Amino acid sequence: MITTWMWVLFLIATLTGCGGSSGEPPAGTQPLIPDDDSDVVVRSDIRDVDKLFVYRSDSPYAPVLKECALIDEINDGCTLEVLPFITQASPVFTKEDILDRLLVTHDWMGERFEALLNEAPEYMIPLFGSLTSIVIGSTVRPSNYWIGTGGIQLDPANLWLSIEEKANVSIVDDFRSDFGKELQFWDMASLRIDGRPAIQFFSLSSRQERTFKDILIPVYRLLYHELAHAMDYLPVASIASLDSSLVPAEALSANSHYFLSPQLYLDLPLYSQVLYDLAQVSFQGGKVTDVQKNLTPLLVGSEMAIDGALEYYGYNTWREDLATLFTAVMMKKDFEVDYFLAFVDKPKDESEYSCSELTVGWGVKNRLADPLVAPRAKWVVDSIYGSSAQFDDFFANQLGEAVAMTEGLDWCANRDVDLQFTTTHKSNLSLDNAVDRQLQLNGERQIHTH
Repeated sequence: MITTWMWVLFLIATLTGCGGSSGEPPAGTQPLIPDDDSDVVVRSDIRDVDKLFVYRSDSPYAPVLKECALIDEINDGCTLEVLPFITQASPVFTKEDILDRLLVTHDWMGERFEALLNEAPEYMIPLFGSLTSIVIGSTVRPSNYWIGTGGIQLDPANLWLSIEEKANVSIVDDFRSDFGKELQFWDMASLRIDGRPAIQFFSLSSRQERTFKDILIPVYRLLYHELAHAMDYLPVASIASLDSSLVPAEALSANSHYFLSPQLYLDLPLYSQVLYDLAQVSFQGGKVTDVQKNLTPLLVGSEMAIDGALEYYGYNTWREDLATLFTAVMMKKDFEVDYFLAFVDKPKDESEYSCSELTVGWGVKNRLADPLVAPRAKWVVDSIYGSSAQFDDFFANQLGEAVAMTEGLDWCANRDVDLQFTTTHKSNLSLDNAVDRQLQLNGERQIHTH
């Protein structure tokens, strides 16, 4: 059941933001990389957020956009008279209106975002109406939405293609990287299309480049997630009654009866206190208890098996539960992506390990189709878009089935059991060497999700 501390957590989330972060870039400096090493990319022209500039210099919001998007305190926000939500200013807005709200530290980041926007799925574009601004900068990590600005910040690690672009992206670790170190299980996840990996992971340090096609699914997944946060706070029904004399946090909070995630928890709550408590360790940096240190993948998975979250990260906050559900639906609908997840044994050496050490205690393929998950996911989609025959048909006929993984087999054996990798039949990704395969495995480890 949901206890008093969950209400406290909800109130904190409404004030400090979502996406797993407060919107502040991580502390620290760039690690030094030797200039004479031809196998690595040397950081070049790393710019902090104070170097942001308006991507469209002729934007009607150019004089105020940076000041409004870079506040430190909620009360310092610009009123909605100065910088309104996109849909307030233009109820029938275009992609050009979205680009007018974009701030970047490098031109290529804006150009890449514009190209991605032009190729974006049709259902994504209306979601941008619940934003005031979009920030992309060298040191943004992790990506986030913040009620203080009503805007999103995006990590450019998702956007680079060339070595020159990669050099402009910070390699400082996400501040959450060491959370949950004392737990004895790992949370693994893989996005799959017809059983094959939908995303290839790349190193920020190697000189390997990638194509525009390589970034489509990871970027659209990220955007759906952050835009779900924006719609959670500002669904369509809330727009007409916004008080434009207020800053975003005050205006949104005044309409808090429209917030979606609290309504989800009233109608279709999650129940596992074990997973709520663990998530505070894994994703908020909470202190681990002796009991939690001894929890096995099987026990943690048995909690997930009888509850309706899409993934472990959904127990972080109510906001993340809603966003992960929504994202999974849209990635399935737009790209036929299935979500595989498992809890596995943590290897003895966390920096050097093989898949054979990652024994599955509990896992499932196509988690969205689980009978406990699908109704909650449909609730979220209907609340964001309204009921529609197209989504009704999707949930009735296109979800497929959730398939349990085999306890005791390792993660890779479970993940790839239906695939035959031979010289003539490989993944559609170029995982032809041990380095790429290890990068893929590291990327599937859910240290933090967004």
